[in-house]
Order: sequence, then structure tokens, then C-alpha cells
Amino acid sequence: MNMNGVAVARMPRPVVQAGTVLIRVRYSLVSVGTEVAPLRSSSVSAPDTPAIERGLDRARLLKHYFHASLRDPRKAVRRISQIAEQRLLRARQSAVARAGTAPAPAQVSSDLNAQGWAIGYSVAGEVVAVGDGITDLAPGDLVAAAGAGQANHADYVNVSRNLVCRVPPGCDLRHAASATVGAIALQGVRRAAPQLGERVSVVGLGLIGQITIQLLKAAGCRVIGLDPDAGRVKRALALGLDAGASDVDAYKALVRDATAGHGADRTLLTAATSSHTVVNLAMELTRAKGTVVIVGDVGLNVDRAAFYRKEIDLLMSTSYGPGRYDPAYEAEGHDYPYPYVRWTLNRNMQAYLELVSSGRMNFEALIDRVVPIDEAPMTYAELAKAEDALPLGVLIRYPDEQERQPEPTRVTLAGHRRATGTRINYALVGAGAFGTAMLVPQMQKRADRYFLRGVVSRTGMQGSNFARDKQVEILTSDLDAVLNDPGFQLVVIATRHHEHADQVVRSLAAGKHVFVEKPLAISWDGLERVVRTYSTMTTAPLLMVGFNRRFSPALQTLKERLAGRRSPLMIQYRLNAGYIPLDHWVHGAQGGGRNVGEACHMYDVFRFLAGAPARSIDAAAIDPRELPYARNDNFAATITYDDGTVASLVYTALGPKSGIGKEHITVFCDGEAFIVDDFRKLTRASDGSMLWQSGEPDKGHFEELSRLGDAIATGGAAPIPFEEIVETSSVALQVEDLIHGRTAGWTT
Repeated sequence: MNMNGVAVARMPRPVVQAGTVLIRVRYSLVSVGTEVAPLRSSSVSAPDTPAIERGLDRARLLKHYFHASLRDPRKAVRRISQIAEQRLLRARQSAVARAGTAPAPAQVSSDLNAQGWAIGYSVAGEVVAVGDGITDLAPGDLVAAAGAGQANHADYVNVSRNLVCRVPPGCDLRHAASATVGAIALQGVRRAAPQLGERVSVVGLGLIGQITIQLLKAAGCRVIGLDPDAGRVKRALALGLDAGASDVDAYKALVRDATAGHGADRTLLTAATSSHTVVNLAMELTRAKGTVVIVGDVGLNVDRAAFYRKEIDLLMSTSYGPGRYDPAYEAEGHDYPYPYVRWTLNRNMQAYLELVSSGRMNFEALIDRVVPIDEAPMTYAELAKAEDALPLGVLIRYPDEQERQPEPTRVTLAGHRRATGTRINYALVGAGAFGTAMLVPQMQKRADRYFLRGVVSRTGMQGSNFARDKQVEILTSDLDAVLNDPGFQLVVIATRHHEHADQVVRSLAAGKHVFVEKPLAISWDGLERVVRTYSTMTTAPLLMVGFNRRFSPALQTLKERLAGRRSPLMIQYRLNAGYIPLDHWVHGAQGGGRNVGEACHMYDVFRFLAGAPARSIDAAAIDPRELPYARNDNFAATITYDDGTVASLVYTALGPKSGIGKEHITVFCDGEAFIVDDFRKLTRASDGSMLWQSGEPDKGHFEELSRLGDAIATGGAAPIPFEEIVETSSVALQVEDLIHGRTAGWTT
């Protein structure tokens, strides 16, 4: 989806990973309110928006596009062409719709326009493969899956285990596709904790509201519902609602009469509105000491008087249930202990599907439309322009196994740029911010050397959007698709740290040159595998690790100044790293901590300036006790070198955000001192003379990649010798062992 509508884009089939389940989707549920809202806001102007405000919004948008076009004119031209093509396509679709004829199959001339964001979060289908660590599911099992960014509308999805549940016998897969919204409704009911015989008010009778009513009835409650759409009230009454109204005053009377004037025991807000009147209406409807649960997205400017006077419990219901938005649960697969968290999001999904299977939950009555995937774009366009009430249950149906073509893990994008000349064809592995916003732009500056031919990404639309924007040829979810292609000479690895060592080993073994963003490895075992692979190769490709600071103008100039020195160096490096919360991925198993993940830069600087191997290492860290600080981002390390140099690093996350720079290096030698300040300037201390200066920090990213490209093209040596790369990586791992009191694995 983008602001122009919805497209069915060609994507590589996901690759199953440890802890994930690869699912061939049969049905996915359209969350009509959430998914169609952006399209309606862009296609239907609010009638009460003043003309001057619409004019100002348009002026701001034009100003944004004008400045963007100045920054990248070629991209602006491409974007204008894409917009024109999209509008032409929509015009043709509208003409077809007016003629009442079925659309002819689209001829794919370019895949590059299909940029946007993935939508959908509730699917049902068949397990194709399971990752390492999953033993309770197997290929062929029928499952439902949840999660925005994972269980999207797609032929195949790769979903973390805790977001997948079995479909019980007797449960239609069409109904199972509603497991996500069913879990949302069920969690709202659990938060309300209704008791048998209570009177419960439900405000908002959309899809979740309709499910909520049935769940409350199954729990033995008397339910009164409100929705401004009289048709939805009528549908709810047919599904068991005891009483309902579309008029607020009439609804108040219903609640009053059903509760003998006391007010509802519980009120669940399943509406979607930015207005604050809904939550305040709930306060009015609910009895003293009662409970109000917010399930939908409503305004929260609560009138304190009724809230306070009645002493009402106001609760928030978080999506599918406990575990939602917890990376340890969702991404890492750590389940909550059954005796302590009885109803996790996964167990909520399972319980909902069991209610559907038993017949106590009727989802069939809520299905208004089932459309094949090929008709999805036109369906969204119709929903966006609809003036009548929107349907409730809309399902997308995917081809069955006989109709379905095998989906490859590699897609060749139609309309891609073609390589010319003898440039180095490379693939970006990992389409995160650093790879896309730092590495690729720096390599684009050497267009005479580099050509971006492929993108390897498991992150769905993020990698897809980048690949299409850069007009690359190959988009794949599988690194092997690049390694087995002789048309790639270089692999640029910018994935999370825990994957680096394995990807480097595989790439080297495939005969590819490798640039890997630091660190090379986050464990001794990983480093040993890299060394063993590289050392046993007769003619090894070039291996470069992103230790860019040694290539910065400041350190290159300093190195020249130190040439011919008589004394060893005394190096003092202070890094005011800034605080990162302990639940961030850099501190976990994927990051390896900030010493291994970032301080390795500093150890490479020491090795570069000393020009000699390390001799000894010592390190000590703070004792954080109960405070939320990590040892491996608050420590001091001292390394001595064979030439007599002593280098010390103070790395801390305890410093301020302002008033002191991030990186400060002082080098003492031969009666002189040199100061590098945040890689903006290099000064000589004795007379204050400026040896190098720049308005922006230059940490050497362009120079390192430029030298690598030259080395590959000319058959020269790697910009950093392999032995130095291994030594720097070893120093980081040794420091990590020392600051945690472990037996060190590094030897001189």
C-alpha cells in the first residue's frame, strides 16, 4: 500500500529462520477500518476542512517535494514518471470498472513502482517449513498467524513461533484467518473480567465489537451495544446482542433500564474515533466502582468528575494479549510460564479458535466478502471511495496448491538498471539504516567502481522499497541466491552482528570478495571459523571489515605526522557513547554488546597508529549494581604494543548528550601532542595549529570503500591486512572476557 492505493507486488518467498514458521497462506483478513483509512483520507476530503487549510497543506507538500527534488534530481524525475504511470493505470482500472468488464491480466513492464508498506496482520494457511528449535509444528499443519510486519497479505509469510497457533479440527480456514482480531477482542474481555450475569456495555459494533459481543454472551453476560450505524446494531442483535441502539440518548435509556438505574458493570470501548466523547460516555454509562476497558483507538481526554466520583477502573487492553510488543516473547520465542501467565497472546488466539470450532463463536455471519488476491487492488479502491457503510469481514483468498506457481526466493525486477563496463557488481546483504543510508550512498560516489546489482533482505517491504528505488536487478531473501550467482563479485554485509561470522564464512567459501560492517564476529567460535576458512584458501578473496576510522582524513594526516617518530606513543581515546536502554538489540544476543560491536573501532585505531602487534591487554568495568547500566559500555581498557606504545580507551554511556563531544583522541609523542576532536579537526597542542578541519565529521567511510574498490579492480592487497583484522577482533573479545571476569580466549 501507498497513498495512491494498493498493488500486488512480486516479492521473493521468505526463507525460514531459527524460531520461525514458513506458512503458505490460504486466507488473510482485511482490517477494513485500519487498512482503508489512509486511502480514504487521501481520496476523500473532509467536508469540514476549510479551503485555506487545504491550500496550506498543499503548499507544504509542494515545498517538501521541491526541496527533495533539489537534493536528488534524478530520483525526482523517476518519481514523477512513476506517479504518471500509476495515475494512468488507475484511470484504466476506473474505465474497466465503469464498463463492468473483468480486467485483463496486467502486463508487467516494471516492478519498480510497487513501493509502499506491507499491510495485513491476520492469516491462516499451511506450514511449509519450520526453523531450528521448533518441534511442535511440522510441514502440512494448518495454522493461524498474527503480527503486523509478519502475517501480512502475502502468498507466503515467515512468522515467529509465538505468533502462530494450530487451527483446531472443524475450524474453517476462512474463520481461522480472523484469529488475530479474535484475540484482540478476547483480550479486551479478559481485561474487563466480567462475571456471570453481569450487564456489559459495548460501544462500537465494528468487527471487533461484533466478536466481543459473542464472547461476552458465551461468558454468560447480558450485553447492550451502541453504534451510530443502525445496520451494525441490527447485525449484532441477530448474533445475540440483548439490546442495542444507534442513538446515544436511546442507548443511555437502554443501559439504565437493563441495570435498574445502576449503570453497566463493565463497558468495553471497541470504537475507533479521535473524539473524547466516547470515553466520557463510558464514564456516564458505567456504575460506581465499575470498569471501563479501552480496546479501540479513542480520544482519552477524560472528564475527571465522573471518573473520580464513581471511582471507575479505567483499563487499557493491549492488542492480542501478554507478549505483544515484547521482543523476548515475539522475536526471541521465550514463552511466559503457563502457571504465571495463563493467557498469553498465543493462548488467546488458540482459545478464540476453539470457540469458533465449537460453534460458540459465529464468524461466518460476519464475512461480507471474499476476494481473490488478484482483485485486491480494485477492492481496496472501491472501499476507499465507498460512501455507504463499509463491510465488516473481508477476506483475501490465495490460490490453492494446484493453481499456485512455485514462488522463488529470488526475483528479477522488471525495469531494473543494467550494469555497464567492468564495474564491481555487489549485493547489499541487510537493508537496514546503516547499509542503505551510509554504505550504499558512499559506494555510489565511486560509480566508476561499484554497481549495486542485488539486495538480500528478510525484512519484506524495507528491502523491497530500497531495491525498487535503486532499480536493482535482483531482490532475494536468500543469501545463497547471490553466492551461487557468478555475476556478483562482492558481498556487502550489513546485517545484525550475530550473523556476520557465518555470512562471511559462506561468502568467502563461495569465492566472493567481502565487506562486512563491524564487528567481524561476536564470539571466539565465530572468529575461529572465519580464520580457519580464510587461512585454508589457496587464493582467498579480499576481506574487509568496516573499521573506517583509520581512513579518516584526521587519522591519515596524523599518521603522516608520526612517521619517523623516535618514541612510542601514548594514546588516550575517550568515547562518550551515549546511553542505550538495556533491552535494545545491541546489548542482546544479536548485538553482542557495545564493546564488541563498537569499541572494536577504537582498537583498530590503536593498531593503525602503533603500527605494531598488541602485546598485552587489561580492562576493568564499572559495577552497576542494581542500576540500568551495562559493564561493556562503561569500562576502561589498556593495550600495550610491541613498539612500546600504550593505548587507553575510556568508553562510557554515563556522559551527557551535550557539552562534550562523542570522540576525543589525544596522542603524545616526541615532546608533542596531537588532538582529534570528533573527527572534525586535528590540532597540534604545542602551538594550537590546525592540521586538518572539516565542517562535518569525516570518519573515513568513503575512503575505506574507495580503497576496497580500487584493490578489487586492480588485484591489489586488502586495505587492512587480514592479520590486523583478526587481531583487532581478538582484542575486543579479550576485553569482553576481562570486564566480565571470564577466562580470556586470546593469546599473544
